[in-house]
Amino acid sequence: MQTSIFVERIYQQIELELFENIGKLIADNMLIDESGMYHWKAEPLGRMGELNRQQLKVIAKYAKMGEQELVKYINSVADAEIQQIDADLKPAFDANLLQPIKPTDAIYNTLLALERQAKDVVNLMNASMLNGSEQVYRDIVTQATADVVTGRATLQQSVTKTIKQWAEQGMPVLVDKAGRQWSAEGYLSTAIRTTTKNTQNEVQETRFDEYEIDLVETSSHAGSRPSHFPFQGKIYSRSGKSTKYPPLSITGHGDTLTGFATGINCRHRLYGYIEGLSTKRYEPYDKRESERIYKESQKQRYLERQIRRAKKQEAALKAMNAEAEEIIRAKQLVRNRQKTMREFIKATNRSRRYGREQVVIDG
Repeated sequence: MQTSIFVERIYQQIELELFENIGKLIADNMLIDESGMYHWKAEPLGRMGELNRQQLKVIAKYAKMGEQELVKYINSVADAEIQQIDADLKPAFDANLLQPIKPTDAIYNTLLALERQAKDVVNLMNASMLNGSEQVYRDIVTQATADVVTGRATLQQSVTKTIKQWAEQGMPVLVDKAGRQWSAEGYLSTAIRTTTKNTQNEVQETRFDEYEIDLVETSSHAGSRPSHFPFQGKIYSRSGKSTKYPPLSITGHGDTLTGFATGINCRHRLYGYIEGLSTKRYEPYDKRESERIYKESQKQRYLERQIRRAKKQEAALKAMNAEAEEIIRAKQLVRNRQKTMREFIKATNRSRRYGREQVVIDG
């Protein structure tokens, strides 16, 4: 999964540089007599074209890399699935019950479609981040004007407060049908998980069809989502025609974003099972222990996000030449959140994932 993490970090880097550019352009317009705020508002808004040109350069610098890495990732996921399925069926090959089959055109056609979807995701991200950048910039300028005119805050205080809020919230990219505002980080993470599971699902289904495999065993792992726990480590019939094993459809197979085995937030996978030949490999984990591990994993992902957001705040404030006290506070926020992570890791004995706390690409 390291490639998927790298794709996410490419866009975290883009987001960071977009915030820095906003901070720099705002800093160019900070020296103003506060009695002339209405005239001040027109000046930074009049430089929107300049901002967009700067932001386009940032996006163009990384966009091709993001697209290439995502396509490479899709193919690596597909190759891993094919190799895993064939390895699982080796006993059947050795017993001459099945003959190895080279991947058919159906799989390659599926991969081409998934690659096109991945490119669409990248194009949507690029356009949406540009629009989101404009939204953030307008909000900072508009809020600052309102705060200063009404006496709620000085120009420096208002700009600092608003840019910190946006850095914490993340660059807005889209609003879904339910009216929920998605940040760049949240949307891309979901999009990559969707792409990953779609690739795994499509390859699994096609490969099982090629070998005419009906029975499958579901994997089992500690830290399973609680709603998935009852379905772990069991044998199911893909077609639902087996009189001995329950249909896979009862697991909510692909029903929702969190559907068992094929849902985008699910790490379970299916293994081909040939009765009388295959050896059952999985058994359910202890439920209480599994729930504990799941809750800890969710807490760790939350703490990682908090650290990244604090680092974006710091970078944006530095770029806008914020007051020294604000930058000191931003640095302290990063340290405080890192301390919370250290304490959490020590208490749970989990492995710390430093790469997930970064917002800058190494090298």
